[in-house]
Amino acid sequence: MSIVGAIFAVILLVSIAFVPTVMEQAESQNKEYADATKNPNKVSTSEEGIKKAMEKVSETSKNMNVLKETDKEKIVSFKKDDGSIAYAIFWKDEKNSNKIYFAVVDPNELVTKKLVSATSLNDSAAVAATISAYKTSFANGSYIETYGTTITGGLHTYFSPKDAGLLANGSSVIAGALAAGLGIFVSLAVSIALGAMVTLGVQIWYWYESNSDGSLDVRIPYANIATALTGHVYMKIGSHRYTI
Repeated sequence: MSIVGAIFAVILLVSIAFVPTVMEQAESQNKEYADATKNPNKVSTSEEGIKKAMEKVSETSKNMNVLKETDKEKIVSFKKDDGSIAYAIFWKDEKNSNKIYFAVVDPNELVTKKLVSATSLNDSAAVAATISAYKTSFANGSYIETYGTTITGGLHTYFSPKDAGLLANGSSVIAGALAAGLGIFVSLAVSIALGAMVTLGVQIWYWYESNSDGSLDVRIPYANIATALTGHVYMKIGSHRYTI
């Protein structure tokens, strides 16, 4: 079973296990979301800015190649703004199949750490095998996970202090990895749009909404994910709700 299949299998089991008391809690939480989306804080982002962000993430996705994919991990390569290649790895938490960790890997780091030779960078299979074997050494602790139920839940992205800071400062590498990671949970089109919206939100509100250690949490209810295709999406960044 693929990572996607495993995730949605868990979601289905959770939804079947509903009991009346949980339904009451779900109704309460739904009302909270409904009230919050009526007048959420609106980020002053121009349509042109949103369009450029989506085009940038879309271009990264088009240049992305899957080097390895199993039911436990996925490794991709993609072109950076300067035309060079970067890699990203996503792997399932062994204790929580709803959580996917991700890390960005710079080819130079592979060579510097003497994990591969400079000439071996042309061998995609060898690079993928190396990244897979040493993935924890590249990790900064960022992850994407599902939370709640199919009614009250959504997607939660936790950015480690390092990754949050890089994304806030315009890193196309982290933005590309984010879109690729979201693509494990949603369709390619939605992941591109959603990745662009989250990236914009982080760049605008990171300095205000980051946690005390510099990390950042972003939550998007399932009901609002598809609206990313319209160029706007409601999400909770840190402790406040915004429409990007």
